[in-house]
Amino acid sequence: MKDRIVDESINSLKKEGLKFSVDMLAERLKVSKKTIYKYFPDKEALAYAMYEKYYAVLNDKIDGVIRSDDDSRNLKLLEYYFDSAGMVRPKIFNKYSLNGVIGEQAKKCHSDVWQKIKPLLCAEMTEEDADIFRLIVDSAAEKAEESDTETKNIVRMLMKLL
Repeated sequence: MKDRIVDESINSLKKEGLKFSVDMLAERLKVSKKTIYKYFPDKEALAYAMYEKYYAVLNDKIDGVIRSDDDSRNLKLLEYYFDSAGMVRPKIFNKYSLNGVIGEQAKKCHSDVWQKIKPLLCAEMTEEDADIFRLIVDSAAEKAEESDTETKNIVRMLMKLL
């Protein structure tokens, strides 16, 4: 049950964003809030578990893509980075008043994702150009949150511009 709670929390946060709540989570899982709090004494404990699992799974996916010889490898890596960016939106941490340590750890994990994919995405770039590219990607990810445009289409366009 604990894994189901964490998995559904990740999915709900990604789908619902700031609308996500423990009440909605309980409803989706068809359990009481009391059941959730049996496994996680508070929202912070749930957030720790959620971010720990999210980045463990994401890093496994990234490692798999890096090892592949797939033509769409860079596209997939950029999509994963965009997904990670959605998990570290400042509004999330402000709304849920989560411990600052959780936010800082999530931001570090997000930055680590960039460091992992940067050698492939920016192989032909100078360090300065790679930093500018990240700035552009981060700005696009931020704007994507406010847009109805699908992330895949934004990422596809960024790859064309490369």
